[in-house]
Amino acid sequence: MRLNIKNIKVGFAGLLAVVLLDGCKKLDRFPYDSISDDNISVGSAESITRGTYAKMKEEYYYKTIHQIGEYGGDNVSLSGTTSDELFNFYRYTRSANSYYTARVWLFTYQMIGSINSLLPVLENYAAPEAEKESINHLIGENLLLRASAYFNCNNIFGRQYLDAGGANNNLGIPIKTTNDIDYFPPRSTVAQVYDQILSDATRAASYMKRSGSTLPKNNNYASQEVAWAFLSRIYLYMGDWEKAGLYADSVINSGRYSLLQGEAYQKYAQHVPEANSETIWCIRMVKDADFKDYFMDEYSVGAMYSTIDQVGWGEMYPSESYLNLLRRNPNDLRFSFISNQPQSGQDLWMIYVVGNETAKTYNYVWKKVQRSGNDYTIVQDANQYSSPTVQKETTAEGNTQYYVMSGGTRYNVWIEPALIDRNGYPKRYIMKCSYQEQQSQLYSPVLFRLAEMYLTRAEAKWHRNDFSGAVADLNVIRTRANVPLKTVAQAGTNAEILQWILNERRLELAWEAQRKYDILRNQQVIDRRYPGSHLTGTNYPLEILPTDPRVVEYIPQSEIDAYPIPLTQNPVN
Repeated sequence: MRLNIKNIKVGFAGLLAVVLLDGCKKLDRFPYDSISDDNISVGSAESITRGTYAKMKEEYYYKTIHQIGEYGGDNVSLSGTTSDELFNFYRYTRSANSYYTARVWLFTYQMIGSINSLLPVLENYAAPEAEKESINHLIGENLLLRASAYFNCNNIFGRQYLDAGGANNNLGIPIKTTNDIDYFPPRSTVAQVYDQILSDATRAASYMKRSGSTLPKNNNYASQEVAWAFLSRIYLYMGDWEKAGLYADSVINSGRYSLLQGEAYQKYAQHVPEANSETIWCIRMVKDADFKDYFMDEYSVGAMYSTIDQVGWGEMYPSESYLNLLRRNPNDLRFSFISNQPQSGQDLWMIYVVGNETAKTYNYVWKKVQRSGNDYTIVQDANQYSSPTVQKETTAEGNTQYYVMSGGTRYNVWIEPALIDRNGYPKRYIMKCSYQEQQSQLYSPVLFRLAEMYLTRAEAKWHRNDFSGAVADLNVIRTRANVPLKTVAQAGTNAEILQWILNERRLELAWEAQRKYDILRNQQVIDRRYPGSHLTGTNYPLEILPTDPRVVEYIPQSEIDAYPIPLTQNPVN
């Protein structure tokens, strides 16, 4: 059985007109060369769909999405300056001429153009009974891929749905759902973009419903459960707590996924993706082949976070505010995602931060200490402190907090083996985006996983005044992380329970490109009062308000200049 390809060819021409490709005028990662000029088979339709998946692997697509979502938050600290454009995302110094954001825009509309051309062919195909489920699943996959493309692009160039300016007023990105070569849409509102995303994702879930005897595709591909997970996140971002919880519940109760435990969890990124029971959807990177084809050495997501087998820059470390949250429970398994780089020898140090908000300076201080029974003695510059012994107290969590007094000021300190430093920043490699199948910087970016569903359901329950249910879901994640459980009775206020959930979400989903948006959608401040090279130059913000113009990137100027109708630029600083 064959499908007519004419619509696809017309649609591809329309795609070229809309996105105005530079240079080669073709989608190198899409397998068009394998399709005949006159028709397309069902198998070839799947090949085109896989081409869209492959487009998500492009170096400047997901990596840019990751950098904007993570570097723009409060989980990371860069140990020096760089001419790479990632520095703009980290310091909120936007550029309308950014190559990185221009590639995200380009790749987004390349994918959407391919999908818009393929969907009507599939939808109009009178499939025989034996092929209907496969065709429907392909329709669903393409709908979900389009929803994902719109969502990721809108996060970069549009404000959050719950932004104070209003989703019906704030501008998002252009919506194009046809292969009409003469249609050049203006920017839609954020609300309109979300309406399109919801429509696509909801239809996708329906199309990808499986019969009882059909095995699902693995987590490298979209599925009904992926659509549910996606809808759960979308409704969470919209503040529709009932639907966010319902879709998270659907994923949890599907029986397809289970939380990794113990050592398997501590090595999350190292597993073959389809063998990982917790991952719902990922961008599959293949050992050796993709490592070479997609420059997964110095240019991968993990390369800024670590150096493994002499591959990677290893210049971006966990922020002190993230570490302070993690240190509340020293037995937290999530310490495993951080690899401290110790000095040679057996020296211990105490480390803390000295900050001056007026001068906008935050710097690390470390001094050598020596263990003396159950205590620690300061052996370097001890005269700077009120006591030669590091003082201690028991925290509310039952752990030991060490501190010193210097010049009448108390500083909480962390005691550990002395580390190598880079430009005054202790080297702590982040290992959550590297070492898949023991290949240095190989990483299949995790888009959705089961832990997020529990945390989303917890947040949704809290907003619906089910505080005990919220804490129960929170404790599922805390149990797995090997940290003490919470009870409603421990909370001084109901608002404190919500902060527990948001803190847990921060700890659990760190370095998965969600942190910036979690802060902004909750109308909170991005607090960056900690050491890092974001505190260089002039006019740098210590705190970024959710209303700050800089939380959205500029529309690429090249797209504005080339687009046949005016595209409104985002406001300047």
